[in-house]
Amino acid sequence: MIAKTLAGLEEILAKEIEVLGGTDIVIGTRMVSYEGNKELLYKSNLWLRTALRVLLPIENFQAGDPDELYSLVKTIDWSKYVEEGQTIAIDNTIFSENFRNSRYAIYRTKDAICDWFVEKGMKRPKIAVASADVQLNLHIADTAEAMAQGGRSQVTLSLDSSGEPLYKRGYKEQQTDAPISEVLAAGILLKAGWDGQRDLFDPMCGSGTFLIEAALIATNTPAGIYRNSFGFQRWTKGELRFDEDMWQELYDDDSQEQEFRYHIFGADISKVAVEATAQNVKSAGLSKYISLEVRDFEKTGEAPQSEYVRQLKAEGQEAPALMLIANPPYGKRLFTDVPTFYRMVGSVLKKQFQGADAWIVSSEEKVMIKDPRTGQKTEVEPFDYIGLKPSLKIDLNNGGIDCQLRKYELFSGKFDAFRAEGNSLDKKTADEKEDSKFEHQHKPAGRKAVKKDGKFDKDRKFDKDRKFDKDKKEGRGGKSDKKDSKPRRTKDAGTERAYTVRKDGSVVAKEHKSFEKDGKKPFDKEGKKPFSKEGRKPFDKDEKKPFDKDGRKPLRKKDEKGSPKAAAPRKRREFDPNRPMFSPETDMSKLVLDLTQPKPDNNKE
Repeated sequence: MIAKTLAGLEEILAKEIEVLGGTDIVIGTRMVSYEGNKELLYKSNLWLRTALRVLLPIENFQAGDPDELYSLVKTIDWSKYVEEGQTIAIDNTIFSENFRNSRYAIYRTKDAICDWFVEKGMKRPKIAVASADVQLNLHIADTAEAMAQGGRSQVTLSLDSSGEPLYKRGYKEQQTDAPISEVLAAGILLKAGWDGQRDLFDPMCGSGTFLIEAALIATNTPAGIYRNSFGFQRWTKGELRFDEDMWQELYDDDSQEQEFRYHIFGADISKVAVEATAQNVKSAGLSKYISLEVRDFEKTGEAPQSEYVRQLKAEGQEAPALMLIANPPYGKRLFTDVPTFYRMVGSVLKKQFQGADAWIVSSEEKVMIKDPRTGQKTEVEPFDYIGLKPSLKIDLNNGGIDCQLRKYELFSGKFDAFRAEGNSLDKKTADEKEDSKFEHQHKPAGRKAVKKDGKFDKDRKFDKDRKFDKDKKEGRGGKSDKKDSKPRRTKDAGTERAYTVRKDGSVVAKEHKSFEKDGKKPFDKEGKKPFSKEGRKPFDKDEKKPFDKDGRKPLRKKDEKGSPKAAAPRKRREFDPNRPMFSPETDMSKLVLDLTQPKPDNNKE
């Protein structure tokens, strides 16, 4: 069997398969292959949290072009897999120079199957777009082994035992914008080590995917328990015929479910999102384990705690640390003021969640932001503005966007003091040798690169002891500090909120102020109009008009007073019935002769 998954989740999927009893497990790219019986095929669809599909390969061969593909597919005995009159559907995964048109490869495969039934005198199968009786998967790749044998491609035909993708769990009745995939959410939770032995908090829950997947893992409930059907339930031929008794026994078995004594908390700034989450949680029957509220993350008072954690602390026992997990907007599919928002996230984490483990999923790609006041565009990476040191980085892909999952171990005080006490971040995963991406955030305001002989002088260091001189009116950057100077326009000025960062690292919202001072507009000094010098108008030099040089006249004529006048509009010519059609010089006899002569026939020899 082959279980397909998302990039970065292959090892997690392999561990799940091993727990279910799979053997000969081999990890590939976005897939894991393994061996097992029919019972394991059913359990894989029911239990695997990080699998997209479970495929059962039936034929392997090599083909060099679509015509050869057609002839080889036609040699397969399709009566073993498809019953007469059933519906079929084919999807594909093609990485081949021999098969540039993936649709054409599907058409040739479909034609070969249908022609096989027609030649046998049987009723040909119908093609279904959705909910087909038998769903096939066509995989074509230019493997090194296949290409060495005459430049042909490796072809694998498989039965899709899942039908609809396994990320469609069946519990979601409402969705918000840009939701995270259920498979990716479960993979992130398993990578983060979530096992249901602590409290969990998602402050930006959206439609509640993290919350529900966390509850399913904590209670050890099968991921596919809410689905209406799977592809293998429609198989009717040979050894693959659906075994109703075996499936019902596996589906009704609740012996592996476990007790969850902690609690899962969810919040979101959007009331619509919280209502959608509540509906989905109710549909999954997990309201007992999940609490929801409408709250802005910036206004978080204190970290939530379950009754069980409070009980442990009251008894003097050590309670496990809270796990915070969040998928904030990246500025890609959902608009957000990236610098302002992520600074706020870092400040709240540092201030309100000391002692917790925070896992943040965000884009690794740079986002283009534009200052609405200056129009300046800047590329930024969201993680750059959190301002905390991660102890773990895991590469992921969310909906085609390259992302990272980062772990932040939140402690009180500064990192140097934390390390001086003998503590350290996760040594197994921390990379202390990597250059910090947050160094530029601590750069003084007036610091500039210094050029020497046309090049940047790297040896010259910034003088930290240099202080502000009130007499010289000179700051660290060497610029004057006049009271009438324009306020600085920051690159990351926000469109939603403006914040100021204090010395202790906290972020405080501030009111938006206009650049207008003393009743003057920007760029208005000494009562002069913009672009005005000595009372002259723009482009007015020596009382000459534009394009008027050396006494030449302008393009437009002048009236008696010397001012330019507009040209008279052109009159429309009236129709004259007496106007002759031809001019007097026209030779009418030659014209009549030319018109009466027969035209030569060029088609004759």
